[in-house]
Amino acid sequence: MSENEIELIRQQIASLDIKKFDLEAWKSPTLLFFSRIFGAASEHVRQIRELKYDYSSWTLRDTSGGGQLTDPVRVRAREILEAAISELQNLGTPPPVITTSGVLESFRKELTGKEMQELEKILLLGENEKLQALKSFLNDRDKKTLRSVLIDMLLMII
Repeated sequence: MSENEIELIRQQIASLDIKKFDLEAWKSPTLLFFSRIFGAASEHVRQIRELKYDYSSWTLRDTSGGGQLTDPVRVRAREILEAAISELQNLGTPPPVITTSGVLESFRKELTGKEMQELEKILLLGENEKLQALKSFLNDRDKKTLRSVLIDMLLMII
Protein backbone atom coordinates (compact mmCIF):
# COMPACT_ATOMS: atom_id res chain seq x y z
CA MET A 1 0.00 0.00 0.00
CA SER A 2 0.96 3.68 -0.11
CA GLU A 3 1.55 4.41 3.57
CA ASN A 4 4.22 7.09 3.03
CA GLU A 5 2.04 8.97 0.55
CA ILE A 6 -0.99 8.71 2.82
CA GLU A 7 1.02 10.04 5.77
CA LEU A 8 2.17 13.06 3.70
CA ILE A 9 -1.43 13.82 2.76
CA ARG A 10 -2.57 13.46 6.38
CA GLN A 11 0.07 16.00 7.40
CA GLN A 12 -1.35 18.40 4.82
CA ILE A 13 -4.84 17.82 6.23
CA ALA A 14 -3.57 18.63 9.73
CA SER A 15 -1.96 21.83 8.47
CA LEU A 16 -5.38 23.03 7.27
CA ASP A 17 -6.31 23.58 10.93
CA ILE A 18 -3.49 26.02 11.66
CA LYS A 19 -4.92 29.29 13.00
CA LYS A 20 -2.86 31.55 10.69
CA PHE A 21 -3.53 29.48 7.56
CA ASP A 22 -1.88 30.74 4.36
CA LEU A 23 -3.45 29.08 1.33
CA GLU A 24 -0.61 29.79 -1.10
CA ALA A 25 2.03 28.58 1.36
CA TRP A 26 -0.04 25.43 1.94
CA LYS A 27 -0.58 24.81 -1.79
CA SER A 28 3.13 24.72 -2.67
CA PRO A 29 4.11 21.53 -0.81
CA THR A 30 0.70 19.98 -1.51
CA LEU A 31 1.21 20.46 -5.25
CA LEU A 32 4.70 18.98 -5.00
CA PHE A 33 3.40 15.91 -3.16
CA PHE A 34 0.44 15.42 -5.49
CA SER A 35 2.61 15.89 -8.60
CA ARG A 36 4.95 13.20 -7.37
CA ILE A 37 2.20 10.81 -6.27
CA PHE A 38 -0.40 11.26 -9.03
CA GLY A 39 1.51 13.08 -11.79
CA ALA A 40 1.71 16.77 -12.65
CA ALA A 41 -1.22 16.54 -15.07
CA SER A 42 -3.54 14.76 -12.64
CA GLU A 43 -7.00 15.94 -11.66
CA HIS A 44 -5.80 16.17 -8.03
CA VAL A 45 -3.12 18.71 -8.97
CA ARG A 46 -5.59 20.71 -11.07
CA GLN A 47 -8.10 20.91 -8.21
CA ILE A 48 -5.47 22.05 -5.69
CA ARG A 49 -4.20 24.70 -8.15
CA GLU A 50 -7.72 26.05 -8.56
CA LEU A 51 -8.25 26.59 -4.83
CA LYS A 52 -8.53 30.31 -4.12
CA TYR A 53 -10.44 32.74 -2.03
CA ASP A 54 -13.24 34.62 -3.76
CA TYR A 55 -13.12 38.25 -2.71
CA SER A 56 -16.06 39.40 -4.80
CA SER A 57 -18.55 41.69 -3.08
CA TRP A 58 -21.28 39.02 -3.07
CA THR A 59 -19.04 36.47 -1.40
CA LEU A 60 -17.82 38.94 1.20
CA ARG A 61 -21.39 39.99 1.95
CA ASP A 62 -22.55 36.37 2.31
CA THR A 63 -19.73 35.35 4.66
CA SER A 64 -19.50 38.50 6.76
CA GLY A 65 -22.91 37.93 8.33
CA GLY A 66 -21.62 35.06 10.44
CA GLY A 67 -23.73 32.54 8.58
CA GLN A 68 -20.69 30.44 7.72
CA LEU A 69 -18.60 29.02 10.53
CA THR A 70 -16.14 27.18 8.29
CA ASP A 71 -13.77 28.35 5.62
CA PRO A 72 -15.09 27.00 2.28
CA VAL A 73 -11.59 26.83 0.77
CA ARG A 74 -10.30 24.72 3.66
CA VAL A 75 -13.38 22.49 3.46
CA ARG A 76 -12.80 21.94 -0.27
CA ALA A 77 -9.08 21.31 0.28
CA ARG A 78 -9.88 18.75 2.98
CA GLU A 79 -12.33 16.98 0.63
CA ILE A 80 -9.70 16.77 -2.12
CA LEU A 81 -7.09 15.40 0.27
CA GLU A 82 -9.47 12.86 1.81
CA ALA A 83 -10.52 11.67 -1.65
CA ALA A 84 -6.84 11.22 -2.53
CA ILE A 85 -6.28 9.12 0.61
CA SER A 86 -9.32 7.02 -0.22
CA GLU A 87 -8.03 6.50 -3.76
CA LEU A 88 -4.60 5.43 -2.51
CA GLN A 89 -6.09 3.05 0.05
CA ASN A 90 -8.45 1.42 -2.43
CA LEU A 91 -6.49 1.55 -5.67
CA GLY A 92 -2.88 1.93 -4.58
CA THR A 93 -0.30 4.31 -5.99
CA PRO A 94 -0.92 5.10 -9.67
CA PRO A 95 1.69 3.93 -12.17
CA PRO A 96 4.30 6.54 -13.08
CA VAL A 97 3.62 8.65 -16.15
CA ILE A 98 6.35 9.27 -18.68
CA THR A 99 6.55 12.99 -19.34
CA THR A 100 7.82 14.71 -22.42
CA SER A 101 10.84 15.89 -20.45
CA GLY A 102 11.50 12.28 -19.36
CA VAL A 103 11.43 11.09 -22.96
CA LEU A 104 13.73 13.89 -24.05
CA GLU A 105 16.07 13.10 -21.17
CA SER A 106 16.29 9.49 -22.41
CA PHE A 107 17.30 10.75 -25.84
CA ARG A 108 19.69 13.31 -24.34
CA LYS A 109 21.65 10.48 -22.66
CA GLU A 110 22.29 8.78 -25.99
CA LEU A 111 22.46 11.53 -28.62
CA THR A 112 25.18 14.02 -29.36
CA GLY A 113 24.49 17.71 -28.76
CA LYS A 114 23.98 18.32 -32.47
CA GLU A 115 21.56 15.37 -32.76
CA MET A 116 19.62 16.59 -29.74
CA GLN A 117 19.30 20.08 -31.26
CA GLU A 118 18.01 18.49 -34.46
CA LEU A 119 15.41 16.47 -32.50
CA GLU A 120 14.26 19.54 -30.56
CA LYS A 121 13.81 21.46 -33.85
CA ILE A 122 11.75 18.58 -35.26
CA LEU A 123 9.47 18.64 -32.22
CA LEU A 124 8.57 22.27 -32.99
CA LEU A 125 7.27 21.43 -36.48
CA GLY A 126 3.62 21.03 -37.44
CA GLU A 127 2.02 17.60 -36.96
CA ASN A 128 2.42 16.27 -40.53
CA GLU A 129 5.94 17.60 -40.95
CA LYS A 130 6.89 16.37 -37.48
CA LEU A 131 5.80 12.80 -38.22
CA GLN A 132 7.84 12.56 -41.41
CA ALA A 133 10.87 14.27 -39.86
CA LEU A 134 10.77 11.97 -36.80
CA LYS A 135 10.60 8.88 -39.01
CA SER A 136 13.60 10.08 -40.96
CA PHE A 137 15.47 11.10 -37.81
CA LEU A 138 14.90 7.73 -36.12
CA ASN A 139 15.79 5.79 -39.29
CA ASP A 140 19.15 7.57 -39.31
CA ARG A 141 20.00 6.38 -35.76
CA ASP A 142 21.64 3.03 -35.18
CA LYS A 143 19.70 0.24 -33.44
CA LYS A 144 21.97 0.27 -30.40
CA THR A 145 21.16 3.94 -29.68
CA LEU A 146 17.43 3.43 -30.16
CA ARG A 147 17.50 0.31 -27.97
CA SER A 148 19.25 2.27 -25.19
CA VAL A 149 16.66 5.06 -25.40
CA LEU A 150 13.80 2.56 -25.26
CA ILE A 151 15.31 0.72 -22.28
CA ASP A 152 15.76 4.00 -20.41
CA MET A 153 12.13 4.99 -21.04
CA LEU A 154 10.87 1.57 -19.93
CA LEU A 155 12.93 1.80 -16.74
CA MET A 156 11.11 5.06 -15.94
CA ILE A 157 7.78 3.25 -15.74
CA ILE A 158 8.89 0.09 -13.97
